[in-house]
Amino acid sequence: MKNQTYRKQVQLLLDVLPEVAKESCFALHGGTAINLFVRDLPRLSVDIDLTYIPIEDRPTTLSNISSALVRIKNHIEKILPNMRIQHKEDIGKLIVSSQGAEIKIEVNLVGRGIISESVTMVLCDKAQDEFKAFVEMSIVPLGQLYGGKICAALDRQHPRDLFDIKYLLKNEGFSDAVRRGFLFCLLASDRPINEIITPNFHDHHKAMDNQFAGMSDETFLYEEFEATRETLVEVVHKNLTDNDKEFLLSVKNATPDWSLYDFEKYPAVRWKLQNLQKLKTNNPTKHKIQYNALEEKLNG
Repeated sequence: MKNQTYRKQVQLLLDVLPEVAKESCFALHGGTAINLFVRDLPRLSVDIDLTYIPIEDRPTTLSNISSALVRIKNHIEKILPNMRIQHKEDIGKLIVSSQGAEIKIEVNLVGRGIISESVTMVLCDKAQDEFKAFVEMSIVPLGQLYGGKICAALDRQHPRDLFDIKYLLKNEGFSDAVRRGFLFCLLASDRPINEIITPNFHDHHKAMDNQFAGMSDETFLYEEFEATRETLVEVVHKNLTDNDKEFLLSVKNATPDWSLYDFEKYPAVRWKLQNLQKLKTNNPTKHKIQYNALEEKLNG
């Protein structure tokens, strides 16, 4: 049974999303893109997570993101005057609240840019029917969308993420587009590559009870959560090609082979490379240990 608190959040999200959609510099990613647009609402999703599309220098980027969020805030306040909106400029976030419901509109300040054209999608039929709403939204490329979801599922291992992964594995699977998006998001992540591709599994019974229950009418037991998590790790390792592994090791060595994947221009990737080069220069022993650990995990 879907929780009424979550339903109020989704209604609020859909009230404000048309104003977000007016800003062409943004594309939606994350659970809302998946469950309200790509799928037909298998679960509720209550956040608006945005990717800033242009590749620009950081000061220009931060200024443009802030200006876009201010425009969104002003538009929402004009048409929905009962909304309360906080603009947290330093972290690229709006917090929107109304009648006991609260959602966030958040831009990823580091993970900027998209690896192919964004896709304009219409709100799924079930959401249109249940919430009497309609909106078209720019979505990040599907490979990047699910690549990011896989990274999140392996990193934080939240039941919401693994629920979404269950649908991916049953439908599109780890396609070439998803594999490419996964590699991109792996490099864009601030976590070490080897910690994501071979994670230590954590207990998430509390998250299942407190942060997932009530989001879906479907049954998703803890045993299915665990099985999906294990299957995902197996699928990733089974489907990474020799070229993929060579590419990841070249990045880890701070000598990336961009002929394999041309991700050189993206700010988050450049940031990871800077940190790897710094580690390699300042602490070569630690860097070598991490490189060997990644090589072992990729070839294990």
